[in-house]
Amino acid sequence: MEKKPTQNSTALTIGILSISFLMSVSNAVSGTIPSMEKYFSNMSLANVELLIVIPTAGVLLGTVISGLISNALGKKNTVLLGLTISLLFGIIPTFFFNYFSILLSRALFGVGMGIFTPLSVSYITDTFSEEKRNKLLGWRNSIGAIGDAIMLFIAGFLISISWHTTYLVFLFLIVPIILVTVFVPKELDQATAGDVALDVEVSKTKPTTNFGVIKLAGLFLFICLFYSAISLKLPTLVVDSGIGTATQVTHIFGFLVLCSIFSGIAFEKFVKVLGKYTVTIFEVITAIAMMIIPFAHSLTMLLALVLICGFCNGVINPALTARMVAYSPKDSMNFTTSIIIIGINIGFLCAPYFFQFFGNLIHNHNPGSIIFFSGLFYIALSLYDLVVIKKDQLSL
Repeated sequence: MEKKPTQNSTALTIGILSISFLMSVSNAVSGTIPSMEKYFSNMSLANVELLIVIPTAGVLLGTVISGLISNALGKKNTVLLGLTISLLFGIIPTFFFNYFSILLSRALFGVGMGIFTPLSVSYITDTFSEEKRNKLLGWRNSIGAIGDAIMLFIAGFLISISWHTTYLVFLFLIVPIILVTVFVPKELDQATAGDVALDVEVSKTKPTTNFGVIKLAGLFLFICLFYSAISLKLPTLVVDSGIGTATQVTHIFGFLVLCSIFSGIAFEKFVKVLGKYTVTIFEVITAIAMMIIPFAHSLTMLLALVLICGFCNGVINPALTARMVAYSPKDSMNFTTSIIIIGINIGFLCAPYFFQFFGNLIHNHNPGSIIFFSGLFYIALSLYDLVVIKKDQLSL
């Protein structure tokens, strides 16, 4: 009889973590913004930026239907379906240059992401013990950073050919499709939180939520909204100011996500030292770095500041993800994950139009100014977090 995989299986861990290879829906192709702005000169900058963030709208739909598809097909087949959809529609802008064709394909790319992303968390929380779960949540962020970095460096090469060919980078999704197919067993569909044997019955409890989960989703929303100022505004800032080129910006983004790898791995150590103030402290550091970015006049200084932001983001994300366990009702982690993902993607989706609105409000659309004020908003988020951890008596 074939031996069932356990939570100590290296192959199983690799297969599950590979689902998180694609965690960013924008950075991989955000370097194309200046070129697309020229190509679609009849469109506003916000509408051009919409092509970068529109996958988040698709993610919202995909997240909503993910549970239904998972119930019908099981976890493994649902993940493979989502990955395949993202791969196929991700590369379409390489071959079709019409604005609305690209807009639709990018949205459907996001639908695929929304289908498989909730399971990237629930696979970990439903399969592994608490000790290994916390470790893998940190690793999950690092694996996502590795995948994003690989795609960004490939995109940096492709963008030198044309902005169209940059979208071929999503062929990289073949990697997690293969790893999940080979290493993640179908029996894992039946696992519930912390099970080792992988052959237990599926929980029949109806998933629910609470105000704590909603608050956490709101916090994720605003963090993603203000952090997206880097991916949306940095390319234009660098190109328009003459500091560098679109290819160089793409490489900067590659180093940014690589930096998240190290912070994700060191996540546990930061938590042991900083405890419940981990998120607050790294939000403040992010704020300071973002507020200095507009005053950087060299690629080296800009790279250093962006790396600081990436490092901090690599700590903040798993720290907030760990709070999901504290807030989520019993047997509702998949539902909780879906709600959090909806909050995250609303933040990304609203970003171009929020920045346009805010620019109108302050009569300043300069990309550097938008990044600076986003840093100020991070200060507000850190103050809010101080209130939340005291009121909710959070340990992280």
